[in-house]
Amino acid sequence: MNGRTLFFRRLFDYYKYQFKVLHAVIDWTVALYIVLPAIAFVIYQYIDLMNGRGLLYEWSEVAEWRWLYAVCGLIMFTGSIRTFLMEADKVFLLQKKEIIYQLKRYALLYSFLVTMAKWLLLFFIVLPLISHSVHITFAESTALLCYLFGLHIFFLSLKQDRIRKPRSISRWIGGILVRAILLAGSAILIVFTERHLLALFGILFLLFSVIRSLKKTASFTAFEAEVTEEKKSRLALAGLVMMMSQEAGMPKVKDRMRRKPLLYRNSKRIFKRRTICTGYKELFFKVMLRNGEYARQMYMLLSAFTVLIFVSPIWLKVIALLVYTGVCRYILTLIFDKVMDVPFLIGTDKESDEYYRARKSCINILHYAFAACCFLAAAVSLLFT
Repeated sequence: MNGRTLFFRRLFDYYKYQFKVLHAVIDWTVALYIVLPAIAFVIYQYIDLMNGRGLLYEWSEVAEWRWLYAVCGLIMFTGSIRTFLMEADKVFLLQKKEIIYQLKRYALLYSFLVTMAKWLLLFFIVLPLISHSVHITFAESTALLCYLFGLHIFFLSLKQDRIRKPRSISRWIGGILVRAILLAGSAILIVFTERHLLALFGILFLLFSVIRSLKKTASFTAFEAEVTEEKKSRLALAGLVMMMSQEAGMPKVKDRMRRKPLLYRNSKRIFKRRTICTGYKELFFKVMLRNGEYARQMYMLLSAFTVLIFVSPIWLKVIALLVYTGVCRYILTLIFDKVMDVPFLIGTDKESDEYYRARKSCINILHYAFAACCFLAAAVSLLFT
């Protein structure tokens, strides 16, 4: 067996697993009565858009380039460079480094192709929506696509560095600042730079990122971290589905590197007053701050609705705000129940007034905070309409 054969085998197993996860949620009744009609409705509206009528056509008349850029900025924070490594490789394949190296190279190429397909799909779908208000030629759109693709690959290479180094507040803040500066600078480049230079910058980002990624692919010093990240990528869809279920628990990935959490590393107290109610609240808030999966899911939900609010007409903004308010509270309720459903809390009285008071307080605090962010985005978007 060589690395190429092993890669395609694991790629097939990966998609087979994702199909089983989707099949567990979307059976034939859901597909027949919800999924297929929704797809048919979107296709019908898209055809109407091409003919100059329909809801999407009315929407496209108020869309501007900055709305497209907001969507692109959100996509920049998605994805990862896959490795398709498994824990058993440390025992059976790590001695055969050429096979591992070949596997990681094919996985790297696969990650780049998936990222490119993501951007091509976005541009073919979104560009007709804004063609009425943003006059952009095919050459300009190609240059923009080249630049955003190169910048996204650069972001993915930065994510490779993050998983290899110990976590700290300074590195976390530094990573956010670097991405914010790059996105702000990119907005200026897109507006004021000629398409030839824009495409050149994209190619330079791509070449630099490919060289860095190939160098890291040849390294085996972060094998455990790469296995952990690969598990997270494999279980991402399953975790999203399980989070929406009250019965099933979210799949957990054990981090063998035993990294300390960014916040409350020494388990300092949040509340000075020690009661049963504050104990529940402190446990929940610490888990929310430390658990990257819960925080990431809430962040992605807020980001998606924020972008939707920015690019939507006023009537759809109101609907999006109402939907987000309900969905956010429902998900926070599920997260609270899952946080409290841990082995060391077995035997506690979850029917007590203290438990329900803590539950209501925690959910309200986060719900009001996330809803305020969404309403603020709606208010800001009204200034540009």
